[in-house]
Parts: sequence; structure tokens; C-alpha cells
Amino acid sequence: VSTQSTGEEHTFYTMMMRWCLFLLLGLLAEGNKVCNVFGDPHVITFDGLKYKFEGACNYVLAMDCVKMNWVVYGHFTPCGKGTCLETISVFYEKNGAMDAVLIGRGWVINHRGSKVPYQQGGDFQIGNLAFTFDGIYLRTTLWGSGIALIYDGAMGLQIEMDTEYNAANSTCGICGNNDDDPSNEAVQLRSIGNELEGTALTGLEAFIYQWKVDRGEYCKDPVAMEIDRRLPCGDDSTHYRANEKARAVCQELVDNQELFKCHDTVNLNIYYEACLADYCSIDLLALEYPVHCSTASAYAKHCQILGVGVTDEIWRTEMTCPDIAVTQAAIIAAGPQQPAF
Repeated sequence: VSTQSTGEEHTFYTMMMRWCLFLLLGLLAEGNKVCNVFGDPHVITFDGLKYKFEGACNYVLAMDCVKMNWVVYGHFTPCGKGTCLETISVFYEKNGAMDAVLIGRGWVINHRGSKVPYQQGGDFQIGNLAFTFDGIYLRTTLWGSGIALIYDGAMGLQIEMDTEYNAANSTCGICGNNDDDPSNEAVQLRSIGNELEGTALTGLEAFIYQWKVDRGEYCKDPVAMEIDRRLPCGDDSTHYRANEKARAVCQELVDNQELFKCHDTVNLNIYYEACLADYCSIDLLALEYPVHCSTASAYAKHCQILGVGVTDEIWRTEMTCPDIAVTQAAIIAAGPQQPAF
């Protein structure tokens, strides 16, 4: 079932214009693909469409719409003036066996109703899901599916799709349809049954709404957002200093030589603008994992998935980011109670 069937539910003219821009900027690349969800929240789909929205609720991030054997949900909650990803739910069926995990902020893994401790510095397995954790990034691999998730424990998630899987499969969800065309992300094989009759939602908002999981209708409708990069914190005189600070802090991304190695593959200015948008809207871990560092992290992972050799240790030393141990401890404290190790 297509999620958009009428002209009223939008032509996606804006998306087409952005597609032309992204072709020039190099967000579309051959090989592995990535959907990047980070900050308050920004989404870059598998096909390279970049958008931002607000909406505290559960959403289908991505799912296999052909085999229907995996789905990734994201739960977004307030994190200041906006909303950020807080928990991830993964469902995966392999050889008739279904497994599911919920991964909460602070890398808290829940499997079949019980918390499972992570193992830092090594590999471990839970059901038919494989995990590695280096102290910041928890990698979850769906065995035999070509899909992996990389989660920073706070608000950043990359869904990686390998080349072999990418060649023959369509996806659904707010990460788009994986058909190499960013202008038609709303045209998907299935929907989860959300009806738009009687609403004023169009364009991006209608597309995102289709993947909102809210049977009780407790959540507000998603709102697509645009930020003025000149005045990211507001246009009145009281925000002058905040705007200046946002530009100075986020400039660290553009000036970072290690990150700039990837600029020809993934345009760094896209992430610079995301950093500006988040500077005055996110107060979660503002000191221990500030937005320019979390945005740089999302950019670095995007680049690494596409095969660019960006080294985490190097880009961090070139920025004013807290020590890894400080960030890790703060992320753990921001999440639910850890299981006994």
C-alpha cells in the first residue's frame, strides 16, 4: 500500500529540489548505505534525503518491506526544546526464529523482559543478534540480513545496509524506501495503517506521520522543521550571544581536518547546519556530550560506513570534546539502571 496516493498529499517538489542539491553535495554514494538519525532529530535516509522534524512518539525507523523479517523502531522523547531518540527496538526473524531486543539510553539492553549486561571490548551474542561495544558505540548485527545498527548510547543511531542486501530490497519507514531516488521517499510498499483523513498534514509531515506508532493517539502530530543558519537560536536581541556561540562551537566541525577528509563523500556543511539547529534546542548531556561532539560522532560514523578512513581518536583530539570516560559515565547516568555485571 502506497503511503501517498493523492496530489493533495503532496508532490514532494521540495524533496526533488533537495535531491538535486544532494547529488551535487555527494550524499549519494555507491556501496553500503546508511540511514542516520541524530540530534533533535535529524534524519538522512538511505537514499540521501535530509530532513528534520519534531514529535515525541514511537516511529518505524526502517523495516524490510519485501521479506518482512526485520524492523527497527525508535522512541523519541523531549530533550530540551525538541525531541531526541531515547530507545531502539529491534525485531528480527531468521530461519523461523524471532528475536527482539530493546536498547535504551546508556546502552541498556533488554531481551525477553530481562536486562542483559553489555561486554565492553569484545563480541557477544543475544539470540540471533550479535553485538560489539567499544565504550561509546554499540554495534548490533542482524545475522545474515546485511543490516547493522551503530548506537552512541545517547541520541545517535546509524542503520547500515551492506552492498549485497542493498541490491535487491526495498525498505519502509522514516529512513525511506531505498530505491536510490531521494525525491520519492513517501512512495513505499506498505504503511502501518495510519489514516490522514481530516488532518492538515502534507509533504514531509504526512510522510513521517505514516510511520508514527500511536494506537492510543497520545502523541502530537510530527512537525517538519526548518532552521535559519544565520540565527539558529532566535532572531531577537536576547539571542545574539547564543547565536554567536553556536556558530563558533559548530565551526569546529568544519575546521576539523580529520573530518574534512570525508567532505567529498558526505558534505560536512549538512552536519554543520544540524549542529547549529541543535545548539539551542538540546540540553541533554550538554556538558558531557555537547552537540558539536555528538554531531561530529554521527558524521564520522556516516563516513566510516561509506568506506572513508576517518579515525575517531584523531577527530576527537582536534575538537573541544570531553574525555571519553566522562562522556560514557554521563550517558550511563542518563539512562535506566544498568543490570548487574
